[in-house]
Amino acid sequence: MSRLLLSLLMLALVAPASLGQSADKPTVAILRFGSFFSFTYVENAIIDTLNAAGLFSEAEYAIAQAGENLEGERISLYFADANFDFAAANLIVEQALDRGAEALITLSTPTAQAAVNITADMDDPPAVLFTSVYNPYEAGIAQAPCLKPAHVTGIESLTPYEDILPLLLLQDPDLSAIGVIYSSSETSGRLGAERITQVAEAQGLRVETVAASSIPDLPVAAESLIEKGVDAFLIPADLLTISGLPAIMQVAIENGLPVFHSTANTINMGATVSAGSSENTLQGNLIGAILLGHLSGELDIARTGIGLIDNLNVGVNLDVAEMQGIEIEPALYERADLLLRDGSMTGRRLIEFLEGIGMDDEMIGIVVEAAAQAQSGGGAIEADLPKDVADMLAAAIAAFASSDDVSAIVDGLHCADETIAEQRAALDAAKP
Repeated sequence: MSRLLLSLLMLALVAPASLGQSADKPTVAILRFGSFFSFTYVENAIIDTLNAAGLFSEAEYAIAQAGENLEGERISLYFADANFDFAAANLIVEQALDRGAEALITLSTPTAQAAVNITADMDDPPAVLFTSVYNPYEAGIAQAPCLKPAHVTGIESLTPYEDILPLLLLQDPDLSAIGVIYSSSETSGRLGAERITQVAEAQGLRVETVAASSIPDLPVAAESLIEKGVDAFLIPADLLTISGLPAIMQVAIENGLPVFHSTANTINMGATVSAGSSENTLQGNLIGAILLGHLSGELDIARTGIGLIDNLNVGVNLDVAEMQGIEIEPALYERADLLLRDGSMTGRRLIEFLEGIGMDDEMIGIVVEAAAQAQSGGGAIEADLPKDVADMLAAAIAAFASSDDVSAIVDGLHCADETIAEQRAALDAAKP
């Protein structure tokens, strides 16, 4: 559904782009730190944005959807993955620059840091558009939303730990100690562990933390926390714990302790509960709209501030809970936006929406099954639906959603002189 929704939004938002800044077609690099399903959603949204703007032929669109490098008639795409290797993050940025990329779209903090650092001293740097980044200010990417390198902007994904911690207490009101495992080499992991500790200790909870530098460290860390008597795990939103989540879960399942992971939809990877900022498609919407504005010369990256997404999407994995011998409390069950049961994902809000537009039970079943397929594979829901159902869903979403949502957010990112002055004054006032 996400890609269908995006196409509808962006068809209304952008006319066929006129990339008049150069006689040559632009090259755009899409650089991810590692393979993660949320990055796939963001990439899909960006690609659909470009397609909605008329930049692909049908054959080119299929190539781009497959994540393959494209030498198109109107635009070229270059895809690269650092495979969770920090040195490789620098390498893929250098390779993109060697290809003459006019824009670098970076997914995750490490690739954004690499792109900003490498392009910092260039006379004519490409635009760096980042997404899936937690706290770009502590990461050294920017000082404030409008205080940043002139060629850099993006979307921050803020993980609301103050809203995540109460979920643990919904499940276990008698909770006394939580275990935190985080990546020692990622800003998001370190800051997340600090924030969890701050929020939890304010509520009188004991927090035990362990830093890890590699996947083999994770089960050892989990065992050490269990020995310290923790009642549950709360894992920050970093890429090491995402890629190594199965290793943590093996220990947690053996010991019957729930794992709350602070990244949306990691119930797909085995977490007992996932809770974090989602809206991956919206991030792609926004980056895509900013990219089109930059390529057409209608948007000034220097005057485009960093956006923020801080919603909380909660998922509960009933299958894993059963394996752990854990009964999910009704209050947590009711709070869940997504439920994973018998290997299939059910979106509570999706069902409510479909019921609200008058879809019958049979059609709802078809749509929900297609959504589960798309969730697990990062694909497009409309590809798995009968055409009449897809058309019905498209018409409903077209009435339900407005392109004004995206355009209003992009318009709101403009950095006026007074905004820049206010943010600079706030930073100066905060200095010791």
